[in-house]
Amino acid sequence: MEEKFQKEVITCFGGAFLIMFMIGIYFVYVPWNIDRLDITESELGISICAFGFANLFANQLGARVIVPKIGTTNTIILGIFIFSYLPLAIATAPNYFYFTLFFIPIGIGAGFIFPIINSQIAIIEQKTGRVLLPMTQAFFSAGSLFGALAAGIFMNLIPDPRITFIIVGSLFLLYSTMFYFFGFKKKLEGNEKIEKFKLPQNNILIYGFLLMMNFATIGIIIDWSPVWLTKDLGAPLFLGGLVIMFFNGGEIIARVSGSNLINKYGEIVIGCYFSIIACIILFISIFTMNLYIILSGIIIFGFGTANFIAIVLRQAISETNETISLTISNLLTLGFGGFIFGPVIVGYLAEFMGLTFNMYLLSFIWAFNGLALYYLINKNSLKNN
Repeated sequence: MEEKFQKEVITCFGGAFLIMFMIGIYFVYVPWNIDRLDITESELGISICAFGFANLFANQLGARVIVPKIGTTNTIILGIFIFSYLPLAIATAPNYFYFTLFFIPIGIGAGFIFPIINSQIAIIEQKTGRVLLPMTQAFFSAGSLFGALAAGIFMNLIPDPRITFIIVGSLFLLYSTMFYFFGFKKKLEGNEKIEKFKLPQNNILIYGFLLMMNFATIGIIIDWSPVWLTKDLGAPLFLGGLVIMFFNGGEIIARVSGSNLINKYGEIVIGCYFSIIACIILFISIFTMNLYIILSGIIIFGFGTANFIAIVLRQAISETNETISLTISNLLTLGFGGFIFGPVIVGYLAEFMGLTFNMYLLSFIWAFNGLALYYLINKNSLKNN
């Protein structure tokens, strides 16, 4: 790694970790919020849908308008300021209306952070020739894992969830100060022009669809697994984050070694074969309805599917002539579009078909994604030969 990029990479990794740390904590508290406000599964799906609409809007606004005007570092700091105390606001919402309303600004804050961190890492990949996107995804996973773990500890030590979110929100704001001094330097950000809105290229739409299906169903793990464990499998509340922790544990192992795995075995093996095999194992483990076997299947599932997103991003970038930041923004806008319809459908199915059905559905959809990516990589390879 060239020394001039080290601080920027470390700062982006820190942002990836911290935002998912906050989200990991919050979603372990979802069953508590459901009980507190007497919210149904489909109502929770609508709330997360509001997050998806806001995120989609912020992705495009950030890449096309905000970044060209104020730069990457300042845009991420803006997202951090917006995001910091909104989980606290959601945790103190007096009724379902305000609970849903607060998901809108939290979606905007996340929309200013997620795509920009990924696009900056992709730019550094291009400048250095290093494979860094899997490691970035590893920090996202690590944040989610440690957030879920911390939530279990906080539930036992701090009786009032509002105190937890005040502490974590303050740490988030502290990080923004560090990001201001060590973030991506202006001379490395490039001079991007404000882009008028236009539909992404057809090949980007295809890769975006795969991300959309991924993001539409990732909530089954992140949002719904605590409810599934406590409701269907009878786990105590403080163990509600186990599926998130085991899933993220598998992801971290695969993503930390992602660069070596991709260089050694190739993107088609890591992105496609691993995903399909992992989905089959997850399906079989759920069928047993045994917590220990399921957790074993979950960690394998996390490992096998961990580098799918990074490989989709890398493949799409290799097939477009648009700027990296705009390509990543378009991809993640399409991907986060899954949060618009996914949570509503998943919530409806959870209420009327059961949460276990959703877990089976997850394994089918992600196996389909692996097959589709296999087709796209082969098609791209034949075109270039």
